[in-house]
This record gives sequence, C-alpha cells and structure tokens, in this order.
Amino acid sequence: MAKKKLKVLQTMTWLAPGGGVDKHVFLTVTGLQDEFEFHLAVGKEIHHNEFEQLDGFQIHVCPHLERSLKPWKDFRSLIYFYRLIRREKFDIVHTNETKASLISRVAAWLARCPVVVYTLHGVVFNDPMSKLRRKIYIGLERMTLWTNDFMIPVGENALSIYHENNLGKNLPTQVIHSGIDTELFVRLQPDTETRNKARRALGFADSDLVLINVGRFSFAKAQRYTIEAFAGVKREFPNAKLLLVGDGEMMEACKEQVNALGLAGDVVFYGFCEEVAKVFYLADVNVLTSLREGLPRVVVEASLCKIPTVGFEVEGIREAIPKAWHEYIVPQTDVAALTVCMQKILADAVVREAYAKDAFALAYAGWDYKAVNAAVADVYRMLAKKKGLI
Repeated sequence: MAKKKLKVLQTMTWLAPGGGVDKHVFLTVTGLQDEFEFHLAVGKEIHHNEFEQLDGFQIHVCPHLERSLKPWKDFRSLIYFYRLIRREKFDIVHTNETKASLISRVAAWLARCPVVVYTLHGVVFNDPMSKLRRKIYIGLERMTLWTNDFMIPVGENALSIYHENNLGKNLPTQVIHSGIDTELFVRLQPDTETRNKARRALGFADSDLVLINVGRFSFAKAQRYTIEAFAGVKREFPNAKLLLVGDGEMMEACKEQVNALGLAGDVVFYGFCEEVAKVFYLADVNVLTSLREGLPRVVVEASLCKIPTVGFEVEGIREAIPKAWHEYIVPQTDVAALTVCMQKILADAVVREAYAKDAFALAYAGWDYKAVNAAVADVYRMLAKKKGLI
C-alpha cells in the first residue's frame, strides 16, 4: 500500500504579475508534489496564474480576501479559511504574505490544523507608513504569531528585524532562501550577437551602457529614485540608457517624471516580462531602489545573469550581494550617493566583471530551488513526525 501523502495548503494574498512569492511557491509545489498533496488558497486578485497549468492541482479562491485591512471582509475571509481547512482536513497549513498569513494561521489554529508554518517573505511594517499604522501591524503580528508552529524567514535580516521588535523570539525558526531555478538563468544566457540584436530592437546601441530596474511599479518598489539618479548619471555618461521592466499603478507617474526630466529618449518602459533573465542579459548594471523587501530576489536573479547591482539599503540586500561589494549599497532615498555609485561602476568595466563574477557564485550556490525544497520538506517531515502524523 502506498504511503498516504501529507496534505498541505499553501496560502497567499494575491497572485501578482511576476511576483517573487508566486514563483517561490510554484517551485515548491512542483518540486515536492510527488511527496505531498498541495492545495493553494488565494484572494480574488489574480493577475497571473501559472498554477492553472498543474494537472489535478486545486486552487481555492477566497472572494473576500484583499491586500488592505478591511475588518468586515477580513472576518469573512477568516470564516472562509476556517471552513476550508476543516472541510479538507489539511495536515499542514503553510502561509505566505502578510495578510493571508495573518488570517489563515488564525483560521488554522481555530480549525485545529496539526501544523502551521509561516514563511516570512518581507517585513510589511517597514513599508513607508504612519507610526500608528506601523504599531497596528506589529500588534497584529504579536497577537497572532504564536499560532504558528514554525517560521521560515527568507533572510537573516528579516528575522533580526522581527526579533528587534520582540516578534517570534520563542518560535522555532529556520532561515531558508526563496527558491530560484538557477539552471534556467544559465541556459537562457545569449551569445553576443543575439544580445546585441535584442538591445538594438529596444533602441540601444552596442556601445550604450544600460542600467535596468525590474519590479512592479509601486510606491514601495520606488522606481522614482532610480529615474532621479539616472538623470544625474546622464550628465556624466551620455551613452547611458535606462530599462524599466514591469507594470503597476505607479507606471504613469514614472513616465511623467521621465518626461519632466527630459529623459524620454533615454528610458525604455519594457512592460511586464515573464522571463526576466531575457531582459537582465541586455543590461550592464542592475539598480534596486525598493524601500521594502524580505530578501531581494531580483538582486539574486540579476547576479545569476552576471549583472552587478547598485541599490538602497533594504532588508536582505547584504545577504544577496557579496561582502566585498557592499560599497555599492547606499542609504535609502539617498539619491546623490546612489548616483555616485552608478557612475563609479559604469566607469570601470573591469570592476563590473569582477563584481558580476563574485555575485554569480554567491547566487548560484545559495538559491537553487532544489536545495530550498529539500530544506522545506525536512521541516514538514520534522513537524509532522512531532505531531504524530507520520
């Protein structure tokens, strides 16, 4: 008789276009589905759903769950998750993203689910927000975090911020990076002729120095700082270009900023790209001006394409960039310092190559999804054994 698979519910707030959490959960599900029976529960905001391609995979859409705090809808979401967990009799509820985690871990506790695991992808209360709102988020975490059996931060920095705020100190924890298909990035590396042809298609000359920023256009991802710094770079490097990849609610504001700075001929808005490796390989330097991350997956992806990163100090960035190159990390919102670093790295091809080589080695060794999945499976087995499920 075949051994019964442990039944695992992964929960998420929404499915974003090109979302890092989505990719991580997808690789977990596809990599471990032979051993575990996975389901996904998610809010109604679905922009891109690659889970649909999985045969026999069940997706449960909560019609009430939204990203912002809405007490009545949040209560109805709690009831939805409670009923789902009771009906399906999940052995493990594995929560992702702040809102879904908050609601589904309480629902799992109420439904007496044997095991509740929380992956901490980012520190939401470090987003730009009022002091009152920050206190509310920290308070909600403090009131509900104990319902988890185990926490998996994607980086040491996120964990340290939680501990500094007296969150999760007594909760069993293991840092496990967000999984990436590292081999895919290697396979997609183009030859020089193919790369130059793709660059020309975007209006770039072979001699142009291309800076890239990849991410959803949002207030927290803060592409506005990349654009402002690029204006300063252009004064020293006339052949510099900026490639902005992604879409989102702040895109139009960024386009207006580009026009106001007289940069329209030097900035390309690429739009959403499913395979980010293809656009990273067209660039010379990655720029990250995000104001909040868990561990910036986009930096690891750039490194896998042998592209060095210049960026703001944000959660996890020092874990994703080799220590020897931390001089290219600047204080948040310090556009002047960011501009200087961008100019410095553009001025020296030898430095860019050395940085890129070190960054690739770090990323390739530390973020392969197969190793990540093995670590997650070990956590599942350990907790299941502890609760007498296996």
